[in-house]
Amino acid sequence: MNNVEFHLQLNQNASWNMSRLHFHDHYEFMLPLTSPGNIFVNDQVYPLQRGTLYLIGENTLHRTMATGAHARYILHISRKALTDLSTPQTDFIQLTRDAFRRATLNGEEMTEIVELFQALERNKNDGSFGSDVRQSIALMNLLLKVAPILDVSTAGESIRNKDFLRVSPILDYIRDNLAEPLTLDQIAGKFFISKHYLCRIFKSATGFSVMEYIIYSRILRARQLLQDGVSVQQAGEMSGFSDNSHFIRTFGHLTGTSPGRYAKEYQSSDQILLRDEE
Repeated sequence: MNNVEFHLQLNQNASWNMSRLHFHDHYEFMLPLTSPGNIFVNDQVYPLQRGTLYLIGENTLHRTMATGAHARYILHISRKALTDLSTPQTDFIQLTRDAFRRATLNGEEMTEIVELFQALERNKNDGSFGSDVRQSIALMNLLLKVAPILDVSTAGESIRNKDFLRVSPILDYIRDNLAEPLTLDQIAGKFFISKHYLCRIFKSATGFSVMEYIIYSRILRARQLLQDGVSVQQAGEMSGFSDNSHFIRTFGHLTGTSPGRYAKEYQSSDQILLRDEE
């Protein structure tokens, strides 16, 4: 069994709110041990609850918003790792069909999955004889348990409070018009509301600002364009950045790399994966 890369955390905070939206190039399995608040994923808000297992896809914009003490297990694993662990009979890639899934666990499932996360945490590869094998076995046991549960799950019902119902068409409008100039005045005028009211209900419904959402959505769009082979300048323009240098700075600030380097590394890793599958 090949040793695959993953990252496991047990995070515990007296109070917790992600400071900003974020996304990543891997899949995130999250198991809250408390019921602290909500999670924003893909233009929807869902309850964040103990006894629910969440799967957040790669390149999926999300943010957790806690209301008190927050403890959760988080497992990050790449698509390539899931591919390496799969067989024709046991295909973990089935989990990647959707950008977001959540599954409500019964008491027995919750206890068993917590124990599997604990086993994975205990069996860290410390370089000693057999530790890599024990770690791989612990990871496989966890995936074998959660995959069938998540495979039949969906995102489920989102939270539809008054503010979110008002904001939902605004989210749709922003997503459909990312390549166009978008300002608070322009969006507020489009929906016949004041700029102050727009900012208030958007923050209340989603937990972040209008412009924060626009910037992150544009960077995600640019990443997809770069993956498709579009040039850096075109990717910036097509995702709504009128100034190429501003696009490069923003991309670097939010992703930790330049758009040119990101495109090069993506194409390189994609070719490696294609060769592995031949």
